[in-house]
Amino acid sequence: MNLVATSPEVLRSRLREGVVQFAFKKVDGSLRTAVGTTNLSTIPTESHPKGVRASSEKQVTFFDIEKREWRSVSILREIYL
Repeated sequence: MNLVATSPEVLRSRLREGVVQFAFKKVDGSLRTAVGTTNLSTIPTESHPKGVRASSEKQVTFFDIEKREWRSVSILREIYL
């Protein structure tokens, strides 16, 4: 994976479009790679959000395709595409 730094806004936009492979630096300094999306057409129906709630501007929330769970990353972390 060739890593290029990106902004939380760009990541949110790409996640809305479809499945994205990206990475971010965790609090302990290690790099975590993820494959995620927020596009409901690619998320299993049983994992769709149950209600409506405002999303946090301090987090980028995504559905982790590999873990099959919702996850988030802080906008303060270094994010790479």
